Amino acid sequence: MRGRTTTSPLPAYRQGGGAPSSSMQAIIEMGEPRCTMKFGICSMWGSSLDSFREEVKLASDLGFDLVTVGDSPAGWRDLYVSLTLAAIEAPNVTLAPLVTSPFMRHPLVTASALSTIDDLSGGRVALGLATGGSTVLAIGRPPATQREIRAELAALRDLFAGRPTAWNGVAVKPLRFARPIPIYYSAFGPKALALAGEQADGVILFAGERHLDALKDRIDTVRAAAQAAGRDPLSIDIWVVSFASIRPTRAEAIDDLKAFIVVNGMAFRTPETLARVPTQFRGKIDALHARYDPTEHVVVGGRNVALMEELGLTEFLADFDTLAGPVDAAVDMLRRVKAMGVSTFIAALPGHAAPLETISGLARARSMM
Repeated sequence: MRGRTTTSPLPAYRQGGGAPSSSMQAIIEMGEPRCTMKFGICSMWGSSLDSFREEVKLASDLGFDLVTVGDSPAGWRDLYVSLTLAAIEAPNVTLAPLVTSPFMRHPLVTASALSTIDDLSGGRVALGLATGGSTVLAIGRPPATQREIRAELAALRDLFAGRPTAWNGVAVKPLRFARPIPIYYSAFGPKALALAGEQADGVILFAGERHLDALKDRIDTVRAAAQAAGRDPLSIDIWVVSFASIRPTRAEAIDDLKAFIVVNGMAFRTPETLARVPTQFRGKIDALHARYDPTEHVVVGGRNVALMEELGLTEFLADFDTLAGPVDAAVDMLRRVKAMGVSTFIAALPGHAAPLETISGLARARSMM
């Protein structure tokens, strides 16, 4: 990942964007964080542009290193317009889709959009790629196969390097304004983890406080694949995403995260992953997949939350990929993932009932590490 580019000496709040509260001001004035692990957010522009801008600006003001934007066009605003706004609101951070999928746009369009924003932002862009979540439900197709991901990776590497490529057997011209964009693959199963180690610049892994041994196993799989491919295992950058809420109690935090928690059910889509679901929940997971509404993907209090609660899946799904509770619990998890070699921790915020509190809570946790 390239270094951060500073385009403004002042935080956004001090450029006329409104004064922070006294508690926020105290966090801003803590000085440089002691923790060397980077912090990021995933945010999306939905019904309120002001809310999206506020999340991005606060993360930037508190010294976060990464702002990512999800790609869910049926229920949220356009990915690349949102990233452009984030580039303006957060003048020092790295920017990335988290995540887009191969079949949403031609690789030439993806490469051109990201190269444009990279040029606009002074070299602050990465690409997060995945097989597809709410996007596949919205357009009525299955997730991308690993073969499709390999083809997408190959085409994008060529285009980001200014080379011509091929797509579906057809020649594709090179980009005139190509930029060297690093590619991160969001990997879950063993084949995807191996592909990340073999070909990607970095890997995106979801993890929660209750299953960190599984996170270590996935990191080991990525590194082993990198070594087998003749790459330096430690050269693969590791981002970890959690559905995070910092609250005095876990119960309060889980209430913040219900729109996220239902998304955990989408991870059980293959025979291999479904086999890991306890028998009493498998039919309920199938029903969740069949009835999930992508137009309300990660919407607070939306139909998908009601569906999860109707099916009795909330407690089961809350066990995965969540960091929920007081700041001390966050510090403990963050220290553990840092020791595993994770470079960046990302808090997912779309659908979060209290995103600003979690951004400031993670800033406090960082200061305690």
